[in-house]
Amino acid sequence: MEARNISQELEAMIHSKRIPNALIFEADGSGTELEISLEFVKKLLLSNETNPVIQNKIIKDINSLSYPDLHIVFPIPISSNKKKDLYDFHYNDWSSMAIECDLKISMSKWKECSSYGNKMPIINIDSIRSLIKKLSIAPFYSNYRVVIFWMAEKMNEEASNMLLKTIEEPGNKTVFVLLTNDMRRLLPTIISRCQIINYDEAKRNNDILNNSDFESLFSELMRSAFQSNKNSKSLAELVNWSRGIGKMDKQDAQSFFKFSIEVLRQAYLKNMEINELVSFTPSTEFNFTAFSKFITKNNIESLSSGFENAIYESKRNVKLSMIATDIAFKTTKLIHGG
Repeated sequence: MEARNISQELEAMIHSKRIPNALIFEADGSGTELEISLEFVKKLLLSNETNPVIQNKIIKDINSLSYPDLHIVFPIPISSNKKKDLYDFHYNDWSSMAIECDLKISMSKWKECSSYGNKMPIINIDSIRSLIKKLSIAPFYSNYRVVIFWMAEKMNEEASNMLLKTIEEPGNKTVFVLLTNDMRRLLPTIISRCQIINYDEAKRNNDILNNSDFESLFSELMRSAFQSNKNSKSLAELVNWSRGIGKMDKQDAQSFFKFSIEVLRQAYLKNMEINELVSFTPSTEFNFTAFSKFITKNNIESLSSGFENAIYESKRNVKLSMIATDIAFKTTKLIHGG
């Protein structure tokens, strides 16, 4: 989707006065996503304002990234100093960089300007708490308040879960705009609550899903997990499955765990009927459609976390057979409790 068409879609949304409380905008590599988002913010905030003096101030303040009803959250380096663990502490540096770069910014540029070193920047839970406090204050000018998340995929799990609760109960006329380089790295539960403005078609072709051997392994695990409460044979099959994983090369096992996380996310998206993001097509007899009905908001994160933890434990050289056994029995419990 071209930038002009995206802008038109956003403008039509404002004219219709049917503004969703959360939007996702995936970058297309042009570097214009922040600029387009801010133009949307201007039009939204000006839509209910007739005083030309206030209108001019809104435009001026948004251009300088200092408008009080606009909050921009971004990844920061984690510090031992709690005061530095908030995006607020770094905001002047980030906004100065963004303005100097004409809003075409990247993570590498941000790291360069902020002397991050080798620290991995994230959006942490303290930043979300700080944001929530700000949202508890009445708007300064407009009825609308807008929150932009730059590099939203950098949110850690704690921050994501807290943001999810905030999106579910946003308060009157609060709009969240999530800018991301890879929508698939966001929590599926967050995606399901957002209107998607742009999605790069090329990113649908996720190579990690094109593996029939991994698909068969995943299908075997899920079939045995489903049937485990009906017969003892399935429990034995889970044990054998775990032993099979234990014989794999460590890197192959880690790739399988990543494959499993992606299939789970795809299944949840299908269950939520967000079909435009579902790119997985089985190459075996795995009944993905039937399986997806069991992946719900009650179990998706716990199921995914099990495989994410498996990657972590395997890197710590924990025996693969032990990791797989843990996954097998936790998955069994979560599937039946979903």
